[in-house]
Amino acid sequence: MECISINHKTAKSSDRQRCFVPKEEMKDFLKEIMNLDKVEQCVLLSTCNRTEIYVQGEENCFKELQELMAKTAGNDGQWIKSLSRRYQGRKAILHLFRVVCGMESMVIGEDEILGQVRDAYMCSMEAGYTGCELNSVFQAALACAKRVKSDTMISKSSVSVATLAANEVFHLSIPQKTVLLIGSSGQMGGIILKNLLSQENIRVIATVRSHNGIYQSGNPRVENVDYQNRYDYLNEADVVISATSSPHYTLMAEKVKSSIITPKERLFLDISMPPDIDENIAGIECCRLISLDDINRLAEENNRRKEQALMDAEEILEEDLDMICKVLAFHRFTEAEAGWKERYGGWTAEKLIYLLRDELDSDSFEAVLRVLRCVD
Repeated sequence: MECISINHKTAKSSDRQRCFVPKEEMKDFLKEIMNLDKVEQCVLLSTCNRTEIYVQGEENCFKELQELMAKTAGNDGQWIKSLSRRYQGRKAILHLFRVVCGMESMVIGEDEILGQVRDAYMCSMEAGYTGCELNSVFQAALACAKRVKSDTMISKSSVSVATLAANEVFHLSIPQKTVLLIGSSGQMGGIILKNLLSQENIRVIATVRSHNGIYQSGNPRVENVDYQNRYDYLNEADVVISATSSPHYTLMAEKVKSSIITPKERLFLDISMPPDIDENIAGIECCRLISLDDINRLAEENNRRKEQALMDAEEILEEDLDMICKVLAFHRFTEAEAGWKERYGGWTAEKLIYLLRDELDSDSFEAVLRVLRCVD
């Protein structure tokens, strides 16, 4: 198994944006990965903070993966090489486990990544692009993440990019706040809306697409308006949050400037990838823009508070990682050694192998299997 990763630790948001694969292009990109000579199985994960390809096949396909990502980003291989990280074998499995458990997230312990990985895996599996190895690894990683979230404090304080964005609204020192929320019907927007409504002094103007109809939240503090009319509500808004999956800007600087009549401080929060809000809005008088890169800095304090929970999660992860490595080693052994049960003593040998698998760590168990292969 091998993984190529470009993430918030290796690349700034503008570079991650170029590598981002929108949902509607996911299937075509997966086909391109599978068309590579050395790839037999693959899963593609692409979020606002990371684009990663997990493959199983012949060794040394990293260069081909780099070239494919460079082509998608419209740049050369050297540029991708400066941003990407390579993980192989056990390290690739470990990286996946850490990603799914929220340990590699911008906000440690955030909940969205579990669903994002599950969706990415299901997309590949339903397309027929996964097999025994990737199925086993991804299912084990998802199960480990659920165990980490239930048995540690890593996710007990419900902090994510969405909740950090809501916290920025809460910190504003005005008694009554009006928030224009663009993208309220999406997953991220829905979380933000729920968080905003947890405080009584916040009124939300939520945009919806006209072709989807008007969604009624049932909350008198939520006013639903047509997305096409979003600029009409900028003047009364104290905060503007955009959380869509649109490939284009939802707000342009010139139109924002002409729509604002009342002079007052306004906060713009952009938590989308690719970015929703024209960065030139930060240059408009009394307008402050917070982007994903700024959210990263806000996340650092949250991550420091979770250091003990992270250590607890590491223990669980190591247990589950060791088990899946033994499962994979045993699977490879049985595939390579046809008739191994009869050769080594029938059911007694099988019982012994399973006992050794349960009692030994993965390195020791793999050493036993290597010895058995040498026995004639």
